[in-house]
Amino acid sequence: MRRVRCRKAVAGFATAVLLLTACGGGEDSSSPTTAPSTTTTIPPAEVDKQKAPRVVLAAADVPGFTQDPPDTDDDGADVEEAANACLNNDPLLVRLGEDDDPRGASSPDFSRGETASVYSAVTFGENDDQARASIAALGAPSFPGCFSDALADALRREDQTFGDVAVNTAPLSAITAGDQSLGYRSTIRARVAGQAVTFYLDFTFIRSGRGLSVLSGFGFGTPFPEADRSRLATAIAGRMAAP
Repeated sequence: MRRVRCRKAVAGFATAVLLLTACGGGEDSSSPTTAPSTTTTIPPAEVDKQKAPRVVLAAADVPGFTQDPPDTDDDGADVEEAANACLNNDPLLVRLGEDDDPRGASSPDFSRGETASVYSAVTFGENDDQARASIAALGAPSFPGCFSDALADALRREDQTFGDVAVNTAPLSAITAGDQSLGYRSTIRARVAGQAVTFYLDFTFIRSGRGLSVLSGFGFGTPFPEADRSRLATAIAGRMAAP
């Protein structure tokens, strides 16, 4: 699960097959002639890859937010690895948000000043059961504590300006989106240059069929707005269910 952001899992539809048929014809003085048709089948993974960018967030979804420049640094690799371990290296969750995901896509980060940002990613499994297994891994009782420890340890090691770091991860209120959804909020308390600060990192995961998506919201001082979380998750779920 890429760039736990401080890094960046929606939905799916049944495997689609796109047929492109080219027909041509001509005739001579005696009888009509029809050229043979040509059919090209796009592999299922490529169909998913083409659909994925239509699922993730776009600028029109977040008025008042500005698209951030691409993030090219590798900060967070350690917490990414630790978070994946908390999920038993579930294959869909490991590749969710990765640039080389053969079936998925990521949105840019969108920010509103320094106080809020949001991001989404989507990938598709081979079947519904693979995506259900990912949701089950996220719902394991051990996950919140394991993730809290991983994030706190990474913040302590990667940013020496952070002191007295404490992280608590707890379930978010349930929302109705897709076939299954669940969310967590990590509340991060620390001291920076002697000043107490609080950050909130929200993850909402949505499954629709064999598709899996994550909506990530970050808030400084106050959490990412619940109304926006619900609205955006619902929009993403709707796109996943579309052809």
